Amino acid sequence: MEISIDRYLDDGKASLVTIGLRSRSTEMHSVLSALDAGQKAAVHAALTKAMDDIAAVMQAVAAEMPKK
Repeated sequence: MEISIDRYLDDGKASLVTIGLRSRSTEMHSVLSALDAGQKAAVHAALTKAMDDIAAVMQAVAAEMPKK
């Protein structure tokens, strides 16, 4: 099972990044599958916050790179 967040770093379609939470064992798959709606929303909110922080770093780096 996987819960993921996608984000474009700019207005184009070439800068898509994804952050995800993936189960790597049967036990973890069971835990992720057992999350109720509120718990899934909390995981989604945590991933969104993480993506916001990561995207801010990546956007700053991208802004400094030469344009093709």
